[in-house]
Amino acid sequence: MSLVLKTDDVRNILNQLAELFSENKEKLNRLDTKVGDGDHGRSMDLGFSAVSNFIKDKPDLTIRQMLMDGGMQFNEAAGSTIGILMFSAMREAGKAAGDREEIGLTDLKEMLDGAINAIMKRGKSELGQRTILDSLHPGLQALEAGLADGAADEAALIKSVIEAAQAGAEKTREMQPGVGRARWFVERAEGEIDPGAVSGALMIEAVGNYLTKSG
Repeated sequence: MSLVLKTDDVRNILNQLAELFSENKEKLNRLDTKVGDGDHGRSMDLGFSAVSNFIKDKPDLTIRQMLMDGGMQFNEAAGSTIGILMFSAMREAGKAAGDREEIGLTDLKEMLDGAINAIMKRGKSELGQRTILDSLHPGLQALEAGLADGAADEAALIKSVIEAAQAGAEKTREMQPGVGRARWFVERAEGEIDPGAVSGALMIEAVGNYLTKSG
């Protein structure tokens, strides 16, 4: 089995992400209330809704255009730090996708790696600081390890990537905030899961589930 995403699949995933973050908006807001402004869910919902609206009725958009131009729409709609970070991440993922009309797991690894590096650079953040990185990076590590081993069972590999991202999000309960407004609420953050890390895990889960179901 060789799992790939074509242009329409990427479009479908972006639309599903809009629905997913609409459904999880209040949950993410509640998590963010404990460590920040309480608007993370709203920002993610607005951002992906804008992406979904942008790609609507534009059947000729390439994967690169959907990610890069969609990222700009995300940033304009979200109006927060996460908007800038997601724009940077989607732009680099789009660059990594290049002119491909079909992307496989190796391509997704390169795209995720680019997105992570963009977030680290733009957000001046590192692993272990209670951010979206703390779910995205474990997911990337699991993907890299599986591909290095040959990834004979791609469905099992994707499951391991999802589980690694979810476990990474859970580990943020043990971390102290290192960047952003959350640094002001260290005591409030103790034992709480980071909403950004939850969002990262949700995105990886959405892509992974789509891949396995469509494959």
